[in-house]
Amino acid sequence: MKFLLWICVFFIGLSQGYVRLTNLKCESLDKSYIDFPECRLKVLGRGIIGANIHVKLLKIPVNKMIIRFITYRKLSGYHPFLFNVSKDLCRTLKYPNRQDVFYYVYRAFLPFSNLNHTCPYNNDVYVKNCTLDERMFSKVPLPKGTYLLTLEMNDGIINWVSIVSVYFDIDMD
Repeated sequence: MKFLLWICVFFIGLSQGYVRLTNLKCESLDKSYIDFPECRLKVLGRGIIGANIHVKLLKIPVNKMIIRFITYRKLSGYHPFLFNVSKDLCRTLKYPNRQDVFYYVYRAFLPFSNLNHTCPYNNDVYVKNCTLDERMFSKVPLPKGTYLLTLEMNDGIINWVSIVSVYFDIDMD
């Protein structure tokens, strides 16, 4: 009887779906402005994968940073899907807007990072053991599939300085 109960629990758990990180890439386009000493995925437990990113800011203080947030969906290659938003990070952190999709992305990563204040930034930025779960996508539901989220950073003047690419799978009902 216990065996049958465990089988039922197992299949109920499978039917609820999952959101899982699959790959992480960090690229510095301007080595004199930004560097990534750590950019990797780490297995935290059975089926739980966390992202660890260490962003070393080399020209401090950072008073202006433009972030471009783009989502791609994999069909036959990665194609732009749903969001292509550019924001002034310092202004967005100072005046958060609940109507903005970037607000929900920021709030999802906030518990795992030290990005909890507005500009200027005089220290390195860390993201430690960031995991994805279904609650993060409750406000922005995405269909089943493989996705790529890119965060492109601009120094606020003219140069694109880095690209962080986060690959993840969604399989929810």
